[in-house]
Amino acid sequence: GHGKILVPDPTKASTIKQGFEGYASGRFQTLTELKRFFETSDVFPQNKKGEIHPTRIQELIDRIIYAGYISYEPWGLNMIEGKHEALISLETWVAVQNRRKILAKAPARKDLNVDFPLRGFVTCGDCNQPYTSCWSKGRSKKYPYYLCDTKGCVSYRKSVRREKIECEFETLLKKLQPTKELLAMSLAMFQEIWDTRLEAIAHDKKATASKIKQLDRKLTQFLDRIVETDNSSVIAAYENRIEEIERQKARLNERLRKSSESRGNFKEIYRTAFQFLANPWNLWVSDKIEDRRAVLKLVFSDRLPYHPNQGYRTAKTSLPFKALEDIHMGKSEMVPLSGLEPELLSERDFESRASTNSTRGAVLVLGERDLPTRALAGRQANCHYLMLSTPCY
Repeated sequence: GHGKILVPDPTKASTIKQGFEGYASGRFQTLTELKRFFETSDVFPQNKKGEIHPTRIQELIDRIIYAGYISYEPWGLNMIEGKHEALISLETWVAVQNRRKILAKAPARKDLNVDFPLRGFVTCGDCNQPYTSCWSKGRSKKYPYYLCDTKGCVSYRKSVRREKIECEFETLLKKLQPTKELLAMSLAMFQEIWDTRLEAIAHDKKATASKIKQLDRKLTQFLDRIVETDNSSVIAAYENRIEEIERQKARLNERLRKSSESRGNFKEIYRTAFQFLANPWNLWVSDKIEDRRAVLKLVFSDRLPYHPNQGYRTAKTSLPFKALEDIHMGKSEMVPLSGLEPELLSERDFESRASTNSTRGAVLVLGERDLPTRALAGRQANCHYLMLSTPCY
C-alpha cells in the first residue's frame, strides 16, 4: 500500500484545472485576470470585499503537485511522480511558469464594458500607448470617445469618435475573411499533414520509451557511485545529476502518456477553428464583451496602432491568418517533419468567466504548394506552424 493518497475535491478540482489551463493558453493573460476568475468561485477564502489575496494565486500556480508530482526541498524530493491523480498535465504546469514572463497583449480590466470593446487594445499612432475612453457630456446627451491620455504625446487628450474608430476596425476585420476556395485547399493540406504526423508520433513513442530506459540505466549507475564514495563534494555532484535525470524522466514520461492519449477525429478538432477562420466577424458581433475581446486576442498578434488622420497602421495578424495570407500570395517555406503535432490544445474558452465550455485546438501549418508531398519527404527548413483554439459560438 501507499498509505494516504490525495484525492481531488470534486467541488474545486474542475475550477483549479480551468484556471491553470486558461492561464497557460492565454485565456487569462495576467495573474489579476486569473485572480478574478477564482473570485467567482469558493476555491479560496475571500476577504470582506470578496477578493483573494494575490499571494494565494502565486502559491497556487507554483505547486507542481497539481501536475501529479511532488517536490519538497527540505526532504530532498524533486519532481517525484506521485500516486495521486493529477489535475493538469506537466506540460500545462510548465506553460504556466513560462507565461508569467510574458506581457499581456489585450489584458482584461475591471472597467471594461460593452461600450468600449477596443479599449486597451488600440494604441495611439504617435506614442504607441493604449487609448483610453470616456463619455463626453454634450448639451443634451453624452457622446462616446476614445483618446490618448499620455502626457507629452502630440495627440494628448485629442479624442476620436467611437463610431469612427470602431467602424474602421470592423472594415479591417472583414478584409481578413478568406475565400471558400482558399479554406478548402488549406483544409485538404492540413488533413494530409495530420495523417503524416500521426505516423510520426507512433515512431516518436518508441524512441521516447527507449530514452526512458537509457535514463533509468544512468540513474542506477549514479546511485551505485554514491554508495561507493565517501567524498561529500562528489556525492553532491552525483545528487545534482540524479536530480537532473529525474526531471528529464518526468518530462519524457509525460510525453509518453500524452502520445498514448486518443487524439480524436480530424474534423472534430479542426471544425471550430476553421469556422472562426472563415469569418471572425461572426464572433465580433456577439453581445458578450468576452467574445469581442476574444477576437482581438485570436486575430491579432499585437495591439493595433491608430492615427485619427491616417486610420489603422499595418496590422500584425496572428499566425492562422498570416498563414492563409501567405498561402494566398504564393509564399512558401519547407516544412520539417518534426514539430507538426496534431495536439489537443489546452482549453481556451473566451466566453464568460463562469462558462465551462471549452474547445479543442488545431494546428495549422504553412508550407509549399506541394506541402503534403514535401512534408512526407521530411526535408529540413524553416516553417510557420501555429496553434489555434477558438471559443464555441
